[in-house]
Amino acid sequence: MKRRNTLFRSALCGIAATVLLLSGCRSAESRAQEVFSQYQSAEAAGDLVAARNALVELVAIDDGVAAYWVALGRVQLQLGQYGGAVNAFTRAYELDKSDVSVLGALIQLALMSGNLDFAEDKARQLELIAPASPVIRLTAGFTALRRGNFDEAHRQAELILASDPYEPTAKLLKARVLHAEGKVDDAIALLTEQVRVRSADLMSLQALIKLYQRQGDWAGVARTADQLSRNSPRNADVRLLYIEAAFRSGSTDAARAASSDLLSPDAPTDVVDRVLALWAEHWPGREALAEARSRAAAAGIHQRLAYATYFNAAGAPDLAAALAGPAPQLPVTRGNMSANAILARSQALRGQTGEAKQLFDAVLGYEPDHVYALRGRAELYMATNRSKAAIRDAQRLISISPASAQDRLLLARAYAAAGDRRHLGRTLWDAFHEIPGNEKVYKALRSYMLTHAGAEAARRVEEEFEQQRTVVFNREVV
Repeated sequence: MKRRNTLFRSALCGIAATVLLLSGCRSAESRAQEVFSQYQSAEAAGDLVAARNALVELVAIDDGVAAYWVALGRVQLQLGQYGGAVNAFTRAYELDKSDVSVLGALIQLALMSGNLDFAEDKARQLELIAPASPVIRLTAGFTALRRGNFDEAHRQAELILASDPYEPTAKLLKARVLHAEGKVDDAIALLTEQVRVRSADLMSLQALIKLYQRQGDWAGVARTADQLSRNSPRNADVRLLYIEAAFRSGSTDAARAASSDLLSPDAPTDVVDRVLALWAEHWPGREALAEARSRAAAAGIHQRLAYATYFNAAGAPDLAAALAGPAPQLPVTRGNMSANAILARSQALRGQTGEAKQLFDAVLGYEPDHVYALRGRAELYMATNRSKAAIRDAQRLISISPASAQDRLLLARAYAAAGDRRHLGRTLWDAFHEIPGNEKVYKALRSYMLTHAGAEAARRVEEEFEQQRTVVFNREVV
Protein backbone atom coordinates (compact mmCIF):
# COMPACT_ATOMS: atom_id res chain seq x y z
CA MET A 1 0.00 0.00 0.00
CA LYS A 2 2.81 2.35 0.93
CA ARG A 3 4.47 1.75 -2.45
CA ARG A 4 1.18 2.41 -4.26
CA ASN A 5 0.74 5.70 -2.36
CA THR A 6 4.27 6.70 -3.27
CA LEU A 7 3.65 5.92 -6.93
CA PHE A 8 0.38 7.84 -6.78
CA ARG A 9 2.09 10.89 -5.28
CA SER A 10 4.84 10.66 -7.90
CA ALA A 11 2.24 10.53 -10.65
CA LEU A 12 0.49 13.56 -9.18
CA CYS A 13 3.78 15.45 -9.04
CA GLY A 14 4.47 14.53 -12.66
CA ILE A 15 1.03 15.69 -13.75
CA ALA A 16 1.41 18.92 -11.77
CA ALA A 17 4.82 19.58 -13.32
CA THR A 18 3.40 18.98 -16.79
CA VAL A 19 0.49 21.31 -16.09
CA LEU A 20 2.87 24.00 -14.81
CA LEU A 21 5.13 23.55 -17.84
CA LEU A 22 2.24 23.80 -20.26
CA SER A 23 0.87 26.78 -18.34
CA GLY A 24 4.28 28.45 -18.53
CA CYS A 25 4.51 27.76 -22.25
CA ARG A 26 1.05 29.20 -22.82
CA SER A 27 1.97 32.20 -20.66
CA ALA A 28 5.18 32.79 -22.62
CA GLU A 29 3.37 32.37 -25.92
CA SER A 30 0.65 34.77 -24.81
CA ARG A 31 3.22 37.33 -23.67
CA ALA A 32 5.12 36.96 -26.95
CA GLN A 33 1.96 37.64 -28.92
CA GLU A 34 1.24 40.68 -26.77
CA VAL A 35 4.75 42.09 -27.19
CA PHE A 36 4.70 41.38 -30.94
CA SER A 37 1.49 43.42 -31.17
CA GLN A 38 3.23 46.25 -29.28
CA TYR A 39 6.07 46.10 -31.83
CA GLN A 40 3.63 46.25 -34.75
CA SER A 41 1.83 49.24 -33.22
CA ALA A 42 5.11 51.07 -32.59
CA GLU A 43 6.31 50.37 -36.13
CA ALA A 44 3.02 51.62 -37.60
CA ALA A 45 3.37 54.81 -35.53
CA GLY A 46 6.98 55.31 -36.65
CA ASP A 47 8.24 55.01 -33.05
CA LEU A 48 11.52 53.19 -33.70
CA VAL A 49 12.67 53.31 -30.08
CA ALA A 50 9.48 51.67 -28.83
CA ALA A 51 9.67 49.13 -31.68
CA ARG A 52 13.24 48.26 -30.71
CA ASN A 53 12.34 47.93 -27.04
CA ALA A 54 9.45 45.60 -27.85
CA LEU A 55 11.67 43.44 -30.07
CA VAL A 56 14.38 43.24 -27.40
CA GLU A 57 11.75 41.92 -25.00
CA LEU A 58 10.40 39.59 -27.68
CA VAL A 59 13.74 37.89 -28.35
CA ALA A 60 14.27 37.59 -24.58
CA ILE A 61 10.99 35.65 -24.39
CA ASP A 62 11.82 33.46 -27.40
CA ASP A 63 15.29 33.75 -28.92
CA GLY A 64 14.73 30.90 -31.38
CA VAL A 65 12.65 32.75 -33.97
CA ALA A 66 14.83 34.11 -36.77
CA ALA A 67 12.13 36.55 -37.94
CA TYR A 68 12.20 38.35 -34.58
CA TRP A 69 15.96 38.85 -34.82
CA VAL A 70 15.69 40.06 -38.41
CA ALA A 71 13.08 42.64 -37.39
CA LEU A 72 15.27 43.76 -34.48
CA GLY A 73 18.30 44.10 -36.77
CA ARG A 74 16.37 46.21 -39.26
CA VAL A 75 15.05 48.56 -36.58
CA GLN A 76 18.52 48.95 -35.08
CA LEU A 77 19.85 49.76 -38.53
CA GLN A 78 17.31 52.57 -38.87
CA LEU A 79 18.34 53.88 -35.44
CA GLY A 80 22.01 53.79 -36.43
CA GLN A 81 22.80 51.14 -33.78
CA TYR A 82 25.10 49.13 -36.00
CA GLY A 83 26.68 46.99 -33.29
CA GLY A 84 23.27 45.81 -32.14
CA ALA A 85 22.21 45.21 -35.74
CA VAL A 86 25.27 43.00 -36.35
CA ASN A 87 24.42 40.94 -33.26
CA ALA A 88 20.79 40.58 -34.30
CA PHE A 89 21.51 39.54 -37.88
CA THR A 90 24.26 37.18 -36.73
CA ARG A 91 21.79 35.39 -34.46
CA ALA A 92 19.21 35.27 -37.26
CA TYR A 93 21.81 33.74 -39.59
CA GLU A 94 22.69 31.12 -36.95
CA LEU A 95 19.02 30.15 -36.84
CA ASP A 96 18.47 30.12 -40.60
CA LYS A 97 21.54 29.91 -42.83
CA SER A 98 19.35 29.67 -45.93
CA ASP A 99 17.98 33.22 -45.56
CA VAL A 100 19.69 35.15 -48.33
CA SER A 101 18.44 38.53 -47.07
CA VAL A 102 20.06 38.02 -43.65
CA LEU A 103 23.38 37.02 -45.17
CA GLY A 104 23.14 40.08 -47.43
CA ALA A 105 22.47 42.32 -44.44
CA LEU A 106 25.51 40.94 -42.63
CA ILE A 107 27.64 41.64 -45.69
CA GLN A 108 26.39 45.22 -45.94
CA LEU A 109 27.06 45.79 -42.24
CA ALA A 110 30.58 44.48 -42.72
CA LEU A 111 31.03 46.92 -45.60
CA MET A 112 29.79 49.77 -43.40
CA SER A 113 32.32 48.93 -40.69
CA GLY A 114 35.15 48.57 -43.21
CA ASN A 115 35.55 44.84 -42.53
CA LEU A 116 36.28 43.98 -46.16
CA ASP A 117 37.73 40.54 -45.47
CA PHE A 118 34.54 39.43 -43.70
CA ALA A 119 32.36 40.96 -46.41
CA GLU A 120 34.26 39.24 -49.20
CA ASP A 121 34.21 35.90 -47.36
CA LYS A 122 30.43 36.07 -46.82
CA ALA A 123 29.90 37.28 -50.40
CA ARG A 124 31.57 34.09 -51.62
CA GLN A 125 29.12 32.08 -49.51
CA LEU A 126 26.24 34.13 -50.88
CA GLU A 127 27.41 33.52 -54.43
CA LEU A 128 26.99 29.78 -53.91
CA ILE A 129 23.31 30.03 -52.93
CA ALA A 130 22.25 33.21 -54.75
CA PRO A 131 24.69 34.03 -57.55
CA ALA A 132 22.44 36.78 -58.93
CA SER A 133 22.21 38.69 -55.64
CA PRO A 134 23.08 42.39 -56.10
CA VAL A 135 24.88 42.28 -52.74
CA ILE A 136 27.72 40.43 -54.48
CA ARG A 137 28.20 43.37 -56.85
CA LEU A 138 27.83 45.79 -53.94
CA THR A 139 30.62 44.00 -52.10
CA ALA A 140 32.84 44.23 -55.17
CA GLY A 141 31.93 47.91 -55.57
CA PHE A 142 32.56 48.94 -51.98
CA THR A 143 35.74 46.89 -51.86
CA ALA A 144 36.96 48.69 -54.98
CA LEU A 145 36.00 52.04 -53.44
CA ARG A 146 37.87 51.37 -50.21
CA ARG A 147 40.92 50.42 -52.26
CA GLY A 148 40.74 53.60 -54.33
CA ASN A 149 39.59 51.98 -57.57
CA PHE A 150 36.82 54.48 -58.31
CA ASP A 151 36.22 53.34 -61.89
CA GLU A 152 35.50 49.76 -60.81
CA ALA A 153 33.29 50.92 -57.93
CA HIS A 154 31.31 53.12 -60.31
CA ARG A 155 31.00 50.25 -62.81
CA GLN A 156 29.57 47.89 -60.20
CA ALA A 157 27.05 50.51 -59.06
CA GLU A 158 25.91 51.13 -62.63
CA LEU A 159 25.47 47.39 -63.27
CA ILE A 160 23.05 47.17 -60.34
CA LEU A 161 21.24 50.37 -61.27
CA ALA A 162 20.78 49.15 -64.83
CA SER A 163 18.24 46.59 -63.57
CA ASP A 164 16.95 48.64 -60.61
CA PRO A 165 17.51 52.39 -61.21
CA TYR A 166 16.66 53.37 -57.63
CA GLU A 167 18.26 50.54 -55.64
CA PRO A 168 19.19 52.40 -52.41
CA THR A 169 22.58 50.89 -51.58
CA ALA A 170 23.79 51.11 -55.17
CA LYS A 171 22.79 54.79 -55.19
CA LEU A 172 24.80 55.26 -52.01
CA LEU A 173 27.78 53.52 -53.59
CA LYS A 174 27.59 55.84 -56.59
CA ALA A 175 27.23 58.88 -54.30
CA ARG A 176 30.26 57.73 -52.32
CA VAL A 177 32.29 57.45 -55.53
CA LEU A 178 31.28 60.97 -56.57
CA HIS A 179 32.13 62.26 -53.10
CA ALA A 180 35.53 60.56 -53.19
CA GLU A 181 36.21 62.16 -56.57
CA GLY A 182 35.42 65.59 -55.11
CA LYS A 183 32.10 65.90 -56.98
CA VAL A 184 30.05 66.71 -53.89
CA ASP A 185 27.40 68.72 -55.76
CA ASP A 186 26.85 65.78 -58.12
CA ALA A 187 26.50 63.42 -55.15
CA ILE A 188 23.93 65.75 -53.59
CA ALA A 189 21.99 65.97 -56.85
CA LEU A 190 22.01 62.17 -57.19
CA LEU A 191 20.62 61.59 -53.70
CA THR A 192 18.15 64.48 -53.98
CA GLU A 193 16.60 62.78 -57.00
CA GLN A 194 16.65 59.44 -55.16
CA VAL A 195 14.66 60.74 -52.17
CA ARG A 196 12.29 62.59 -54.47
CA VAL A 197 11.35 59.30 -56.10
CA ARG A 198 11.70 57.18 -52.97
CA SER A 199 10.77 59.48 -50.13
CA ALA A 200 11.08 56.69 -47.53
CA ASP A 201 14.68 55.78 -48.44
CA LEU A 202 16.12 56.42 -44.98
CA MET A 203 19.73 55.58 -45.88
CA SER A 204 19.78 58.09 -48.72
CA LEU A 205 18.15 60.75 -46.55
CA GLN A 206 20.76 60.22 -43.85
CA ALA A 207 23.59 60.33 -46.40
CA LEU A 208 22.18 63.50 -47.93
CA ILE A 209 22.12 65.12 -44.49
CA LYS A 210 25.81 64.24 -44.04
CA LEU A 211 26.65 65.77 -47.41
CA TYR A 212 24.83 68.99 -46.57
CA GLN A 213 26.66 69.13 -43.25
CA ARG A 214 29.97 68.75 -45.11
CA GLN A 215 28.99 71.74 -47.23
CA GLY A 216 27.81 73.80 -44.27
CA ASP A 217 24.38 73.99 -45.93
CA TRP A 218 22.18 74.05 -42.84
CA ALA A 219 19.08 74.94 -44.80
CA GLY A 220 19.63 71.72 -46.76
CA VAL A 221 20.15 69.80 -43.52
CA ALA A 222 16.90 71.21 -42.11
CA ARG A 223 14.94 70.42 -45.26
CA THR A 224 16.21 66.84 -45.40
CA ALA A 225 15.89 66.23 -41.65
CA ASP A 226 12.28 67.39 -41.91
CA GLN A 227 11.65 64.77 -44.61
CA LEU A 228 13.44 62.11 -42.57
CA SER A 229 11.38 63.04 -39.50
CA ARG A 230 8.16 62.52 -41.44
CA ASN A 231 9.31 58.93 -42.04
CA SER A 232 10.34 58.49 -38.38
CA PRO A 233 8.05 60.87 -36.43
CA ARG A 234 9.01 59.43 -33.03
CA ASN A 235 12.76 59.61 -33.59
CA ALA A 236 13.85 62.39 -31.23
CA ASP A 237 17.42 62.46 -32.61
CA VAL A 238 16.16 63.43 -36.07
CA ARG A 239 13.88 66.13 -34.68
CA LEU A 240 16.71 67.53 -32.59
CA LEU A 241 18.88 67.65 -35.70
CA TYR A 242 16.12 69.54 -37.49
CA ILE A 243 15.92 72.06 -34.63
CA GLU A 244 19.69 72.63 -34.69
CA ALA A 245 19.71 73.00 -38.48
CA ALA A 246 16.76 75.40 -38.41
CA PHE A 247 18.53 77.57 -35.84
CA ARG A 248 21.82 77.50 -37.75
CA SER A 249 20.12 78.39 -41.02
CA GLY A 250 18.39 81.38 -39.42
CA SER A 251 14.90 79.85 -39.20
CA THR A 252 14.35 80.60 -35.52
CA ASP A 253 10.56 80.44 -35.73
CA ALA A 254 10.71 76.98 -37.32
CA ALA A 255 13.15 75.75 -34.66
CA ARG A 256 10.95 77.17 -31.93
CA ALA A 257 7.84 75.47 -33.33
CA ALA A 258 9.66 72.14 -33.69
CA SER A 259 10.82 72.38 -30.08
CA SER A 260 7.26 72.47 -28.80
CA ASP A 261 6.44 68.74 -28.85
CA LEU A 262 9.83 67.77 -27.46
CA LEU A 263 9.27 70.07 -24.49
CA SER A 264 5.89 68.65 -23.52
CA PRO A 265 5.43 68.02 -19.76
CA ASP A 266 5.71 64.25 -20.30
CA ALA A 267 8.79 64.37 -22.54
CA PRO A 268 11.91 62.43 -21.39
CA THR A 269 14.23 64.62 -19.33
CA ASP A 270 17.28 63.89 -21.52
CA VAL A 271 15.38 65.12 -24.58
CA VAL A 272 14.35 68.31 -22.75
CA ASP A 273 18.00 68.79 -21.76
CA ARG A 274 19.15 68.50 -25.37
CA VAL A 275 16.52 70.89 -26.73
CA LEU A 276 17.36 73.50 -24.12
CA ALA A 277 21.09 73.09 -24.80
CA LEU A 278 20.34 74.04 -28.41
CA TRP A 279 18.36 77.03 -27.19
CA ALA A 280 21.25 78.15 -24.99
CA GLU A 281 23.71 77.90 -27.88
CA HIS A 282 21.63 79.18 -30.78
CA TRP A 283 18.78 81.30 -29.39
CA PRO A 284 20.03 83.88 -26.91
CA GLY A 285 17.87 86.69 -25.59
CA ARG A 286 14.82 87.57 -23.55
CA GLU A 287 12.32 85.88 -25.84
CA ALA A 288 13.86 82.45 -25.29
CA LEU A 289 14.15 83.03 -21.54
CA ALA A 290 10.51 84.06 -21.33
CA GLU A 291 9.32 80.98 -23.20
CA ALA A 292 11.52 78.68 -21.11
CA ARG A 293 10.23 80.27 -17.93
CA SER A 294 6.64 79.69 -19.04
CA ARG A 295 7.31 76.05 -19.91
CA ALA A 296 9.23 75.44 -16.69
CA ALA A 297 6.15 76.43 -14.69
CA ALA A 298 4.27 73.44 -16.15
CA ALA A 299 7.18 71.00 -16.00
CA GLY A 300 7.58 68.02 -13.68
CA ILE A 301 10.24 67.91 -10.97
CA HIS A 302 12.94 66.26 -13.09
CA GLN A 303 12.24 68.53 -16.04
CA ARG A 304 12.51 71.56 -13.77
CA LEU A 305 16.15 70.69 -13.14
CA ALA A 306 16.70 70.61 -16.91
CA TYR A 307 15.24 74.11 -17.15
CA ALA A 308 17.39 75.24 -14.20
CA THR A 309 20.49 73.96 -16.02
CA TYR A 310 19.39 75.91 -19.09
CA PHE A 311 18.88 79.13 -17.10
CA ASN A 312 22.43 78.87 -15.73
CA ALA A 313 23.78 78.36 -19.26
CA ALA A 314 21.70 81.27 -20.54
CA GLY A 315 23.03 83.64 -17.88
CA ALA A 316 19.93 83.73 -15.68
CA PRO A 317 21.13 82.17 -12.40
CA ASP A 318 18.31 83.69 -10.35
CA LEU A 319 15.77 81.73 -12.40
CA ALA A 320 17.89 78.61 -12.05
CA ALA A 321 18.08 78.94 -8.26
CA ALA A 322 14.33 79.41 -8.03
CA LEU A 323 13.86 76.01 -9.70
CA ALA A 324 16.74 74.11 -8.07
CA GLY A 325 15.90 75.43 -4.60
CA PRO A 326 16.89 78.69 -2.90
CA ALA A 327 19.02 76.91 -0.27
CA PRO A 328 21.27 73.83 -0.24
CA GLN A 329 19.63 70.51 0.59
CA LEU A 330 21.94 68.90 3.14
CA PRO A 331 23.17 66.30 3.65
CA VAL A 332 23.82 65.57 -0.02
CA THR A 333 22.08 62.41 -1.22
CA ARG A 334 21.57 60.70 -4.57
CA GLY A 335 18.15 62.27 -4.73
CA ASN A 336 19.30 65.89 -4.26
CA MET A 337 22.88 65.98 -5.56
CA SER A 338 21.94 67.31 -9.00
CA ALA A 339 19.74 70.07 -7.54
CA ASN A 340 22.61 71.05 -5.23
CA ALA A 341 25.10 71.09 -8.13
CA ILE A 342 22.82 73.37 -10.15
CA LEU A 343 22.32 75.67 -7.16
CA ALA A 344 26.08 75.79 -6.62
CA ARG A 345 26.55 76.89 -10.23
CA SER A 346 23.89 79.58 -9.73
CA GLN A 347 25.70 80.81 -6.63
CA ALA A 348 28.99 80.96 -8.54
CA LEU A 349 27.39 82.96 -11.36
CA ARG A 350 25.94 85.38 -8.82
CA GLY A 351 29.35 85.95 -7.22
CA GLN A 352 28.72 83.84 -4.11
CA THR A 353 32.00 82.05 -4.64
CA GLY A 354 32.55 80.82 -1.08
CA GLU A 355 29.09 79.28 -0.79
CA ALA A 356 29.38 77.80 -4.28
CA LYS A 357 32.74 76.18 -3.54
CA GLN A 358 31.42 74.67 -0.32
CA LEU A 359 28.37 73.21 -2.04
CA PHE A 360 30.34 71.88 -5.02
CA ASP A 361 32.71 70.19 -2.56
CA ALA A 362 29.79 68.60 -0.73
CA VAL A 363 28.32 67.21 -3.96
CA LEU A 364 31.68 65.88 -5.16
CA GLY A 365 32.40 64.46 -1.74
CA TYR A 366 29.29 62.34 -2.16
CA GLU A 367 29.73 61.63 -5.91
CA PRO A 368 33.29 62.35 -7.15
CA ASP A 369 32.29 61.83 -10.80
CA HIS A 370 29.31 64.19 -10.90
CA VAL A 371 29.97 65.79 -14.28
CA TYR A 372 27.93 68.98 -13.84
CA ALA A 373 29.52 69.67 -10.44
CA LEU A 374 33.03 69.06 -11.78
CA ARG A 375 32.44 71.43 -14.69
CA GLY A 376 30.94 74.04 -12.41
CA ARG A 377 33.78 73.84 -9.90
CA ALA A 378 36.38 74.02 -12.69
CA GLU A 379 34.71 77.20 -14.00
CA LEU A 380 34.64 78.58 -10.46
CA TYR A 381 38.34 77.83 -9.98
CA MET A 382 39.18 79.68 -13.19
CA ALA A 383 37.04 82.66 -12.18
CA THR A 384 38.90 82.86 -8.84
CA ASN A 385 42.41 82.47 -10.32
CA ARG A 386 42.90 78.86 -9.19
CA SER A 387 43.78 77.49 -12.59
CA LYS A 388 45.79 74.48 -11.33
CA ALA A 389 42.75 73.24 -9.41
CA ALA A 390 40.63 73.85 -12.52
CA ILE A 391 43.08 71.73 -14.53
CA ARG A 392 42.68 68.83 -12.09
CA ASP A 393 38.88 68.92 -12.33
CA ALA A 394 38.97 69.18 -16.12
CA GLN A 395 41.38 66.25 -16.35
CA ARG A 396 39.02 64.17 -14.23
CA LEU A 397 36.16 65.10 -16.56
CA ILE A 398 38.14 63.83 -19.55
CA SER A 399 38.87 60.56 -17.76
CA ILE A 400 35.11 60.16 -17.28
CA SER A 401 34.08 61.24 -20.80
CA PRO A 402 37.10 61.12 -23.15
CA ALA A 403 34.90 61.81 -26.20
CA SER A 404 33.48 65.05 -24.74
CA ALA A 405 34.67 67.99 -26.83
CA GLN A 406 33.18 70.34 -24.23
CA ASP A 407 35.46 68.99 -21.51
CA ARG A 408 38.55 68.93 -23.74
CA LEU A 409 38.00 72.61 -24.48
CA LEU A 410 37.43 73.30 -20.78
CA LEU A 411 40.84 71.78 -20.02
CA ALA A 412 42.36 73.90 -22.79
CA ARG A 413 40.85 77.05 -21.25
CA ALA A 414 42.22 76.02 -17.85
CA TYR A 415 45.73 75.69 -19.28
CA ALA A 416 45.29 79.05 -21.02
CA ALA A 417 44.26 80.61 -17.70
CA ALA A 418 47.39 79.11 -16.12
CA GLY A 419 49.54 80.57 -18.91
CA ASP A 420 50.72 77.07 -19.85
CA ARG A 421 50.95 77.42 -23.63
CA ARG A 422 52.73 74.09 -24.17
CA HIS A 423 50.01 72.01 -22.48
CA LEU A 424 47.31 74.17 -24.07
CA GLY A 425 48.59 73.25 -27.52
CA ARG A 426 49.05 69.59 -26.58
CA THR A 427 45.48 69.44 -25.24
CA LEU A 428 44.03 70.92 -28.41
CA TRP A 429 46.05 68.57 -30.65
CA ASP A 430 45.01 65.55 -28.58
CA ALA A 431 41.37 66.58 -28.82
CA PHE A 432 41.72 67.19 -32.56
CA HIS A 433 43.06 63.69 -33.17
CA GLU A 434 40.96 61.79 -30.62
CA ILE A 435 37.63 63.43 -31.54
CA PRO A 436 38.09 63.69 -35.32
CA GLY A 437 35.78 65.90 -37.34
CA ASN A 438 34.60 68.01 -34.39
CA GLU A 439 34.03 71.55 -35.61
CA LYS A 440 34.48 73.29 -32.23
CA VAL A 441 37.76 71.54 -31.50
CA TYR A 442 38.98 72.33 -35.02
CA LYS A 443 38.17 76.03 -34.67
CA ALA A 444 39.93 76.25 -31.30
CA LEU A 445 43.07 74.53 -32.65
CA ARG A 446 43.12 76.58 -35.84
CA SER A 447 42.88 79.80 -33.82
CA TYR A 448 45.70 78.63 -31.55
CA MET A 449 47.92 77.72 -34.52
CA LEU A 450 47.16 80.97 -36.32
CA THR A 451 48.21 82.93 -33.23
CA HIS A 452 51.26 80.91 -32.23
CA ALA A 453 52.53 79.23 -35.43
CA GLY A 454 51.29 81.35 -38.31
CA ALA A 455 49.01 81.12 -41.34
CA GLU A 456 50.80 78.16 -42.96
CA ALA A 457 50.41 76.01 -39.84
CA ALA A 458 46.74 76.97 -39.62
CA ARG A 459 46.30 75.97 -43.27
CA ARG A 460 47.74 72.52 -42.54
CA VAL A 461 45.19 72.12 -39.74
CA GLU A 462 42.45 73.02 -42.23
CA GLU A 463 43.67 70.35 -44.64
CA GLU A 464 43.83 67.69 -41.96
CA PHE A 465 40.34 68.63 -40.75
CA GLU A 466 38.98 68.10 -44.27
CA GLN A 467 40.63 64.69 -44.35
CA GLN A 468 39.05 63.87 -40.99
CA ARG A 469 35.63 64.90 -42.22
CA THR A 470 36.04 62.65 -45.26
CA VAL A 471 36.94 59.69 -43.05
CA VAL A 472 34.00 60.37 -40.73
CA PHE A 473 31.65 60.70 -43.71
CA ASN A 474 32.88 57.43 -45.20
CA ARG A 475 32.44 55.67 -41.85
CA GLU A 476 28.94 56.99 -41.24
CA VAL A 477 27.58 56.48 -44.76
CA VAL A 478 27.35 52.96 -46.19
